[in-house]
Amino acid sequence: MTHRERVLKTFRFESPDRVPYDLMEGVVWPEVMDHFRAAHGCRDGLEVLEFLDTDFRWAGMNYQAPEPAKTPSEPKEAQETPKSYSKQVMKGPLAAAETVAEVEAYGWPDPACWQPADYREVRRKWPAHALVFTPGWMPLFWAACEAFGMEAALINMHTRPALFEAFVQHQHEFYMDILARGLEAARGHCDICWLGDDYASQQAMLMNPKLWRKYIKPSLAKHVRLAREHDMLVLFHSCGAVREILGDLIELGVNALLVFQTTAVGMDAESIAREFGGRLAFYGGMDVQQLLSHGTVAEVEAAARANVRAFADCGGYIVANAHHCVATIKGQNIEAMCRAARECTFNLPA
Repeated sequence: MTHRERVLKTFRFESPDRVPYDLMEGVVWPEVMDHFRAAHGCRDGLEVLEFLDTDFRWAGMNYQAPEPAKTPSEPKEAQETPKSYSKQVMKGPLAAAETVAEVEAYGWPDPACWQPADYREVRRKWPAHALVFTPGWMPLFWAACEAFGMEAALINMHTRPALFEAFVQHQHEFYMDILARGLEAARGHCDICWLGDDYASQQAMLMNPKLWRKYIKPSLAKHVRLAREHDMLVLFHSCGAVREILGDLIELGVNALLVFQTTAVGMDAESIAREFGGRLAFYGGMDVQQLLSHGTVAEVEAAARANVRAFADCGGYIVANAHHCVATIKGQNIEAMCRAARECTFNLPA
């Protein structure tokens, strides 16, 4: 069975020859690259994927950056201030916005900067792998958090809903332009379309699911529908405790959830498989905070087998690290994860 056949059978909840596996989103980050370079002589990320024999390959859009505008140099103090990811969502450029006009005047990027790649050539290069089209990280909710600041975005949903709705509508239109052109180019070559946003912490949804259904779900429905109309399966990315909206994702036509963070509240493999198995596939499930970073090889192999057992009677599970670009993840544990997956099968009719 080819990699592609194996993955497509898994998405259809059929019985492949073994459980498919992947390095999450095909990303090989510097620390894990160092391991495979030293241990196995791999020269680049592609050689790591080849060594691991993963089932997926990933193909994005080509970004053509516009000419940068000339701006005054930052003050020395600003240059020396450490930048952190958390600061990006504490206070955004629209933090003080009070009117829809201010939102509409926001410096929206030009969607024409994103151009389709040659997906026919990508398919020619990887004829036997499941090919995922990735239009890029262009979320609706999380983009609002970055634009307003997370606290302001959440408050606006309640006190200034017109501002939040205006932002989401602009982001939706921007994304649909890119998505439509990319999907048309990738049609017939890519099997799966990756879409993404982040809706939850590890404890709960970041907003009431009713608000998610009001402000986010209608636009997401159009993204999913467009991908399905272009004959692609949909693999949706959201971290954390998203159990409350899994039924909604199924309703929209999403085929699989990535990252499947089993350590988040309500996301354990056993109960997820019981409630959603056979209706939604799950990609990930291998914890990076403790297991892949600090666990032993034996513990990693046992965890992969336990996840597969949870889905043994319904299928629809892909073994992968639940997150990437975490410096503490051990390369030998990535190897153990893939090795265990290669040895696992589902208990489904042939």
